[in-house]
Amino acid sequence: MGQGALTKERIFQAALKAFALHGYEGARMDKIAAEVDINKATLYFHFKSKEDILRELFQDIVLKYRDKMNAIVTGCKDMPCKERLKTIYREYLEYNLDNAEMDFWNRIYYLPPTNLREEIISITSESKKEFVANLACIMEEGIKQKELQQMNPSHMAYTFYNILTCIDLSSGLMSKEQALLEMDNCFEVLWNGIKGM
Repeated sequence: MGQGALTKERIFQAALKAFALHGYEGARMDKIAAEVDINKATLYFHFKSKEDILRELFQDIVLKYRDKMNAIVTGCKDMPCKERLKTIYREYLEYNLDNAEMDFWNRIYYLPPTNLREEIISITSESKKEFVANLACIMEEGIKQKELQQMNPSHMAYTFYNILTCIDLSSGLMSKEQALLEMDNCFEVLWNGIKGM
């Protein structure tokens, strides 16, 4: 990695911290530059504006998230449906626990800068659709194998996804051990509602 790429990565890390702590409006370019130990001119050499940093940082985080979700789904493709869903469930939540990038994403999704609101919502929606489509395929396979009830696989996938995101959002209010225990309990209730007879 060249010096420019290292500086850019350090800017991303400083910006991530600033946006997470202060939000978009409260994050200041001079503070980001100081955190990286560069002057503002060097910061502006890499990024034209705070909006450009946020946009590029967000796109980088979304790409990593999509790659991770695809790897999770692919990595458990040979498992029975229950184990597959439980693995996806647990790995998704573990990826999100104590992950500053996911905290940043949640913050800018729920409290987006006005000028980037539609873009953030659109990109988030696309990543959600991709993940839910993968989940729907798993639900379909589970129905065919009679591991799951005859229900609309897309509805099942959206339900599964929405439970994941709700648990993820509330997990910051408890210890990791407590969050994982509650996740397992929620999964068992969910599974008992959708499993085949």
